[in-house]
Amino acid sequence: MGVSKKHKRSIIRANRLFFWYVKPDLDDEGIMKLHIISEDRKFIVAYEVGQCIRGHLEVPMLVIIGKEFEGWTADYMGHRRVRTPVWNDGVVTPRLIGKIIDWCLMKDKEVISLNWKGEIIALDQRI
Repeated sequence: MGVSKKHKRSIIRANRLFFWYVKPDLDDEGIMKLHIISEDRKFIVAYEVGQCIRGHLEVPMLVIIGKEFEGWTADYMGHRRVRTPVWNDGVVTPRLIGKIIDWCLMKDKEVISLNWKGEIIALDQRI
């Protein structure tokens, strides 16, 4: 089953079609979240908009919801949080979307697992 395209924008990265949208997360105090989903629904991530420019978190993080994420060594289902590079994330643009997708699909990166507070819980090996 594919992704509903209603109210979503599309972007092509690595010869694949991804859809993205931004909306408030009512379960998380209405914080604006960027959601990126691949057409086959294997790649699903959520990113809090503006976390790098506000500096309210010690480290910026991304929530991995789908099964596809390069560099993840653990066989774990459910939401996984990882540390990300610092991006200019004040405004969501196709350029930012592309950077996030490219980073997630990059094979040679250090993956640092975080808990829900942003604290480091595990340091995985480089792959």
